[in-house]
Parts: sequence; C-alpha cells; structure tokens
Amino acid sequence: MKKRWLQALITCVVVSTFIATPVMAAPQDEVSATKEKVNASKEKVNASEEKVDSLEQQKKQAEAQASSVNKELVALLVDIDALKQDMETQQGRITQAETDLEKAKADEEKQYEDMKLRIKYMYEEGDTTFFETIADSKSYADLVNRAEYVQNVHDYDRHMLDEYVKTKNEVKDLKTELESQQAEMQDMAKEMDSQKTNLEGTLTRMRSQIADFDSQLEQAKEEAAEQLAELTRQSEALAQAEETAKKEAEASAAESSGGSSSGSSNKPSQGDSSSGSSGKPSQGESSGGSSKPSGDSSSSKPDSDKEEESKPSAPSNASRGQQIANKGLQYVGNKYVFGGNSLTNGIDCSGFVQQIHKQFGISVPRSSSAQRTGGKAVKYSEMLPGDVVCYSGHVGIYIGNNTIVHASNSAPYPKGGIKTTSPANYKTVLAVRRYW
Repeated sequence: MKKRWLQALITCVVVSTFIATPVMAAPQDEVSATKEKVNASKEKVNASEEKVDSLEQQKKQAEAQASSVNKELVALLVDIDALKQDMETQQGRITQAETDLEKAKADEEKQYEDMKLRIKYMYEEGDTTFFETIADSKSYADLVNRAEYVQNVHDYDRHMLDEYVKTKNEVKDLKTELESQQAEMQDMAKEMDSQKTNLEGTLTRMRSQIADFDSQLEQAKEEAAEQLAELTRQSEALAQAEETAKKEAEASAAESSGGSSSGSSNKPSQGDSSSGSSGKPSQGESSGGSSKPSGDSSSSKPDSDKEEESKPSAPSNASRGQQIANKGLQYVGNKYVFGGNSLTNGIDCSGFVQQIHKQFGISVPRSSSAQRTGGKAVKYSEMLPGDVVCYSGHVGIYIGNNTIVHASNSAPYPKGGIKTTSPANYKTVLAVRRYW
C-alpha cells in the first residue's frame, strides 16, 4: 500500500513537470524572438539616422558650393555693370572725338582755302601788284615793313595750316585709340556674358541638386521616424514579454513549491532554476534611440573683405617693381590670345601679369578676379611701377607716368596685342595690388 502511494506521487511530479515546462518555455521563446526584432529595428534606426546625416552633410556641401558660385556670380555682375558704365563713357569720348575731328578737318580746309585766296591775291594777280606794293613805299623802312608784312602773312598761313593738320592728326589718333579701347571692352563684355551664362547654369543645377537633397531628406526622415516608432513598439513588446515570462515563472515556481511542500521540502523545484531568464526589464531599449538635432544648418559667415592699405612711404624694394615693369615692356607688340600662356606666341591679360611676375619667382593667381584680391592692397594715388592695376574683367602692369602695359585684345598691334595704354584709369580702376 505504501509502495503504491509512492509510485502515484512520482507519477504526479513527472506529469506536473511536463505540464509546467511548456508554459514556461513559451514566454522565453517570445522574449528571444522579440529581442531579435528589437535588435533588427535598432540596426534599421541607426542606418536611417546615418542616411539622414549623410544627406544633410551632402546638402550642406552643395549649399556651400552654391553660395560660393552665387558670390562669384554677384561679383561678376558688379564687374559687368562697371564695364557697361565704362563702355558708355568710352562711347561718349568717341563721339566727342568724332566731333572734334570733323571740326579739325573743317578748320584745316578753311585755313587752306584762306591761304590759297591770299596767295592768289598776292601772286596770281601778277608781279605788278607785288611791285606796286613795294613802289608805293614812302621810305626804306616802309618798304621793309611791307615786305616783312607779306612774309609774315605767308608764314602765318603756313604755321596755321601746319597746326590744323597737326590737330587733325592728333584727334584722328585719339579716335583710333578710343575705338581700340572700345573694342577691348566689347571683347571683355562677350567673355563676361559667357561666364555669366556658365555661372547661372551651374547655380541652377546646384539649386536643383539641393532641392533633390531636400526631397531625399524628407523621405529619409520619414523612414527614420517609422523605424523609430517600430523600435519603440518592439521595445514595449519586449518589456511586456519579459514581464509576462517573469510572472509565469514566479507562478510556476510557486505552484511547484506548493505541490512539493505537501510531501517533502528537501529539493527545490526545477522551475526556480529556469526562472532567471530576466531579472530586469530592458530600460534603455524602450527609448529606441533618438534622432539627432539638425542644429548645424546655419552656415558661418565669411570673413570681411577689409584690406590693409599700404603706407605712403615707398617700399625698400621699389626697384623690384621697376624691373617687373621693364620686363613687361620687352614684350610689347606680341599677340593677344584668350587663355594663352606664351609671352611670345600669344597670351591674355591675366596670363601676362602672371608670367611676368613668374620670371622674378613671384607667384600670382591665373585669373583676373583672383589677382584682384591677392597680394597687398595699394591706393591708386600711391601705386608704383610693377603694381597690378585691376579693372572689370581686365588687369595690367603699371609702368609709371600714368601708363600701363597689358595684353589688351585680339586686334593686331597697335590696336590690340601687348601694348601700353595711358591714362591708367582709361576705365574704372577697381583695385591696385602689389605682389613684389
């Protein structure tokens, strides 16, 4: 009877073990599965945040490039406006020169006609008139005076005719020089229009790229928000599963200890050893990570373009500047070629300035816009030979006596090519820079 009761007790314990084990195993499986989902969600959230960060960085770079191009475009537009004003002023000078030339021609023709009339009166009437004039003299002094008068009239006519011819030629040369400068400005205007078109195209593409980044960012942020919400749900589900597993483990342990205490308390229930799967809910995981604030959107402002002006006193190496000016004069008469770099076979204005300085071991930027901001700022009233005179889209080297040497335009010398031009401010001077 006692043996039969013992067998029944063992059977109950074994059956209760088989019944309790599935109840405990199910919550633990759910916890493991939920943890895997949480980890997967974390990886997706991290990937989404990295994608957002990457897109924001690319957008900032594109915005910085667009800002740089926009500044370059604004500077070019300022140059174009200055050049247009110079061209209007130059056209006024040409119009005035044409007027002066017509007047000089008219004065020359009038003087010539007047001189011919006097010659005709004095000589073409025959020798009688001349001798009668001499014969009518009342004294030797009167004779000399009359002869001198005739000679003076002739000399005056010849002198005035020479002066009018000289004036006409000077005005003609001035008109030719003004037209040459106008042609140079027109070439620069074409180059600037081309640069403007290119910069506007680049800026349009960059703005389109930035707009595309905005669209991608919006989509990436939406995906990141969805992933974060999913992570939050998974974390809450994990906490719930762990709490459920803990409660069922405690209940199973209580049931096991209650069943065994009626017979014996020598051994603890096996359910206690399996209930340690989760002592604490995962507090950190429920937050699911946080998206990064985009507080870096503001861009830093560039330093101001204030430039230190040179002191009135001449530098100790002023002779170096004169050497640069003299070197530039050695190439007068050579060709102008846009984009060229050869002082003998063809070069443009900024290339000319760069190559002349290069022969003295001085580094100068290649473009005229960069040359206008490099080196040291000098007042126009204090510039010395060797200084770089900067105009709208053009540069030259000052050689003294209010004159520059420069690669002017593509017309044959002396209208174009490498030549000297005076005055140095024949158009608006935007800056004077010193590199030596």
